[in-house]
Amino acid sequence: MITRDEATRSARKAFELLGERMAGNPGYGVYIHAHEQLERMLTELGYPYLPPAQQRLWVDLGLMAVKELEASDPDFANALMDADYDFKHAS
Repeated sequence: MITRDEATRSARKAFELLGERMAGNPGYGVYIHAHEQLERMLTELGYPYLPPAQQRLWVDLGLMAVKELEASDPDFANALMDADYDFKHAS
C-alpha cells in the first residue's frame, strides 16, 4: 500500500522534472498534459479525504510516459509512471 505522503513525493518529483523540461519547450503537448494532471493529482492529495481509487482512474500519465517519453527521456518517464502508480494506489 502506498501512503499519501509517498504519492505526494512522487508527484512533486515528477512536477519538478517537468518544470525543468517545460522551460525549454513550454508548448509541447505532452508536457502540458502532464502539467494539468500533476496539478490535479497534487490538489486531490491535499484534500482531507482522498477520492476512492475508482475516481482516480482519470490519470493516464503512466501510459503517456511509456508511449511518448520512455525512449527519449527515461528518467522523466519513470518519474511520471511512479507518480501515476502511487496516486492510483495511495490510501
